[in-house]
Amino acid sequence: MKNTQKKLKAKQFRYLSKKNIKNPMVYIRDFFQQQTDIINWQNDINLFVITGAYPAMSTGGYPENGYNCHQMIKQMEIAYVIFKQCGLPKHKDPLTLFDTRNDYFNYSYGLELTCNNKRSPYDLIRKFFSYQPLQKWYKTMDDLMEQLTLKRSIGNEHFGDKIVVIREFLIRLAYALYYIYEHGGISIPLPPYVHIQSRKQHEEAESNNETNESLGGPHDIRDEEKMSEMNSAELETKNKGANLKEDATQKITGLYMEAADHLDTVTTLEENMTCIQQTLQSP
Repeated sequence: MKNTQKKLKAKQFRYLSKKNIKNPMVYIRDFFQQQTDIINWQNDINLFVITGAYPAMSTGGYPENGYNCHQMIKQMEIAYVIFKQCGLPKHKDPLTLFDTRNDYFNYSYGLELTCNNKRSPYDLIRKFFSYQPLQKWYKTMDDLMEQLTLKRSIGNEHFGDKIVVIREFLIRLAYALYYIYEHGGISIPLPPYVHIQSRKQHEEAESNNETNESLGGPHDIRDEEKMSEMNSAELETKNKGANLKEDATQKITGLYMEAADHLDTVTTLEENMTCIQQTLQSP
């Protein structure tokens, strides 16, 4: 059965390239190796949200505002690719900050975002998109950027108390990508019957299946069994033919030897051939 899940394409996003969609780690490594570190990035996010939510505190037309907005949206898109490609389930209560008391202490004393006392970008990403979908996150970022740039509110109490939630989710998403960067990937809990297969292996398997179909190869196990039976029958027929040929050769050789025993060494070649023919014709 073919995989019916739609593949993500660059045209679905504002900033992602095909390379980023194929391997989100390309962007994640570049950002945390070349652009900034998690502490400075957390401060940038915090400042952007505060000044964007309350125009009186706006920092105006600083070019950093546009850069930071661009990077935050791009990181949302990267996280969305991970969310979809890994098939992460939505969280039934995304506003739950801590699952255990240890998670609370990890956050309070070291700003370590954990789930059941372990770093879990898996949990952070699925909560992010359980709170609101990507399209609404686009709208949130556009509104913040507009208020920050124009230094005026686009509506009375436009964000309200939700601005606290928005800031927390943006910072947590940044940490999710940072944890993925540090770990070199993301760990996902899977049922025991699931076998792990890389995308390359999956694509190679699909390519082989398509090749078999185009060549008229077997499509299911019944076809394979039929082909196996046909090959076995053909091999058995060849073996029988080879055995019969070998028996006939041995018989003829024996008859020639028997005829030779009756030959006189002084007889002519013609007489010898006549004797051999008579021997072969005898029962």
